[in-house]
Amino acid sequence: MKKPPRPELDPVQLRAAAEHAVARHPLPPAPDAGSDELRHWHELQVSQIELDLQSEALAELQTERDQASALHARYATLYEQAPAGYVSLNHSGYITRANLAAAELLDRAQAPLLGKRFEQFVMPSAQAELRRFLQRLFDSGERAALEVLLFEPPGAAGTGQESRRLRIEANLDAGAQTCRMILTDVGNASTRDAARLRAMQVLSNINEGVLVCDAELNIVSVNHAFSQLTGYAAEEALGRNPRFLGRAGAHPPGYHAAALAQVRSQGRWQGDVFNRRRDGTPYVAAMSLTVIRDGDGAITHYIGVFSDVTAQRDADAALQRWSQELDARVAARTAELSASREELRQLATHLETIKEDERKRIARDIHDELGQNLLALRIDLSMLNARTAGSHGRLHQRVSAALETVDATIRSVRGIMNELRPAVLDLGVQAALEWQAAEFARRTGLACALTLPDADGLAALAGLSPEMQIVLFRSLQEALNNVRRHAHARRVNIVLSLRAGHLALSVSDDGVGIGLQQPERRKPESFGLISMNQRVAALGGRVELCNQPSGGCRLTLSFDL
Repeated sequence: MKKPPRPELDPVQLRAAAEHAVARHPLPPAPDAGSDELRHWHELQVSQIELDLQSEALAELQTERDQASALHARYATLYEQAPAGYVSLNHSGYITRANLAAAELLDRAQAPLLGKRFEQFVMPSAQAELRRFLQRLFDSGERAALEVLLFEPPGAAGTGQESRRLRIEANLDAGAQTCRMILTDVGNASTRDAARLRAMQVLSNINEGVLVCDAELNIVSVNHAFSQLTGYAAEEALGRNPRFLGRAGAHPPGYHAAALAQVRSQGRWQGDVFNRRRDGTPYVAAMSLTVIRDGDGAITHYIGVFSDVTAQRDADAALQRWSQELDARVAARTAELSASREELRQLATHLETIKEDERKRIARDIHDELGQNLLALRIDLSMLNARTAGSHGRLHQRVSAALETVDATIRSVRGIMNELRPAVLDLGVQAALEWQAAEFARRTGLACALTLPDADGLAALAGLSPEMQIVLFRSLQEALNNVRRHAHARRVNIVLSLRAGHLALSVSDDGVGIGLQQPERRKPESFGLISMNQRVAALGGRVELCNQPSGGCRLTLSFDL
């Protein structure tokens, strides 16, 4: 195998490699001297190593060149001594190169062949076909083959020696615009008759059925396997059209006509044929048809080779039926799973709706019942605290303590109501997000910045559905909780944007980001993000969670309104 060319030696790279070698394998320290002398000594050592590396590289390059020269010489020897004849022609048909075997086939010395037209060694009747063959090759570039008769060798006239037939297999070297040909001696008529006899003996002993038809599609020859496969003796088949073997109506209309048109135009056809044996047994034959042409390109014979593939086709059909049945079962099961998944999604959406309604009801009940009772109790205690301030010192202290307890209870109840469903949600999504950001900053002490749309965008936000407002509020609540518990951040940025009917809410922080090994969204207990995905997907939105190039994590909710 030819090695790729070695790159030129780069002095900068060599010097860098030398310095790297000195750094990895330091030489013994030089005697004490000034810094200039030490630097000079170091540069001398680097130069020495650089020269050694350059010498090694040059030696390796010389070795590769020697190997390439040896391979080229070996190739030239193989080309010259090859048993097949090799000839190269230019676009005008002149011989530019030929090996010893080609010179022997053309019965000429090797050197005088160069510069001669190849067609002068071919019989005049075949020279026109040879020129057309070469022109087609240079035009299309496709590999092709041709058989031609050679001129009688010098001194053979009157001796009765027959002209030899030469087979040419040619391809095109597009880069050099050179036709490269392999020449094979097919022999004279006697040798060809002997070859045909050997071929018929081979065909008679193979297991595939073979039939040969003339140009009118009448059978002129069959082998022994044909009779075994079809049940017809050779004398019963000769002279008949192969259509008598087929089953009427087994093929679609035009099947045989299309096969015959293809084999005439392309020289080959393969396919299945539904036939019937002499005793009436149907079978499937895998048929291959080819044509034989004369020197003018006209079809002289059709050759058909076939074998019984009934069992294989039955197995293929059964496998196809099983595959279709399996596909149908998989499709049905997939439909069931899709329906179940849709039902689960609807159930999850329904449960979220019920949960929000229940939170709203409980918050309202706490506000209406417990809140009012606590407020009334506080009013009574306040009045009692005022009356006992100057006359009953100990009672006043007990009343003041009870009043503080009631105040703490009221604050706790207010916090519970805000956790269940803040009353600020009734004021719109803008007020809800502002309250949520302020509460997060107050509780955690982190810097929290909220960016809202402009005036037109805020006006459009007023038209959002209650379901969309709840999803935005709860998603922001879950995102801020995750930042507080996992991000180790110092700052949080919240951006709500509305442009061209596209609503987006993003929450980003400057924390540690999402770990690649165990990101939060892959943990089995990360139901917050799962619930967020369900809520957003129910409204046709998308959730994206990713790390930021500058550090931290970004969560984005997108909706097409």
